[in-house]
Amino acid sequence: MSSAQILGIVLVLIAAAVEALSNVIQHKATNKVKAGAGGEASAVLRTLKTPLFLLGFGLMIIGYAFHVVSLGLGELAVIQVIFVTQLVFILPFARWISKTHISGRDWLGAVVVTVGIAVFVTFAKPQEGTDSASNAQWAIAIGVVALACAVAIFVGFRFQGAGRAALLGVAGGIINGLVAPLTKGTIAVAGDGIGALFSSWLLYVTLIAALLGVLFPLLAFRAGPITASFPAVMSLNPIVATILGVYLFSETLAGGIVNIVLMIASGIVIFIGIVWLSRSTAIAEAFEEATDGGPGAASESATVL
Repeated sequence: MSSAQILGIVLVLIAAAVEALSNVIQHKATNKVKAGAGGEASAVLRTLKTPLFLLGFGLMIIGYAFHVVSLGLGELAVIQVIFVTQLVFILPFARWISKTHISGRDWLGAVVVTVGIAVFVTFAKPQEGTDSASNAQWAIAIGVVALACAVAIFVGFRFQGAGRAALLGVAGGIINGLVAPLTKGTIAVAGDGIGALFSSWLLYVTLIAALLGVLFPLLAFRAGPITASFPAVMSLNPIVATILGVYLFSETLAGGIVNIVLMIASGIVIFIGIVWLSRSTAIAEAFEEATDGGPGAASESATVL
């Protein structure tokens, strides 16, 4: 592993920690806002204006900046899987912000995720491909992702509670899986200068996808319990990003059949850990803290602590 790849791993770990803090703060703000007479759309707009949500959004931008640099140094297959460690970082932040008790079961779930990621990174040997793709490839990738998200959202709004949350979580995971390759492609364009960057459609599509990557999970968390949506959001992100990395940038996962089997096994372990942690009382309280009126029933005058 090169020094650039190692630096990329360090930077994505920093990004994961900052994003974890951002997520806890943003979703705490989300659940402090009542739906009111204007319905969910009005609640979302009011949430975006609260100081608590804006603080979380600012941290998200910082985390995204670290993530962007890490994508420029490493391969999507490794970077996006390591990014899942934000689930592990959520535990201490949940204890700090929401004063929740972290049980031994919670920490065991964190260990499961960490071990799965460690095995994946050890045996995944992605061979670097190109830094760019053709417009036709981008059109197909974006079109497929857009269609998948549209179907998930359309079907999701025909359900209530956990069913809606799960399908909106699917949309959130898929769109965030597209953000990483879009970002990698944008970085490549930026290498040709500022003029090339701002004249490229990739930059603007990336920004739109990134905003949707915030909106879809936000809707999912408002729709139902975290246990329904979070596994889809967290697991589909690296899966979609890896598939798109192979398709768009010709990245290959080398190392033979043994390595591939171990990678698949570690992916299953990571998913189990994600589901495990999504059922954590500490994480649930951090993301869904509410009064007796249910999620979003508290007032809008929330503070971080």
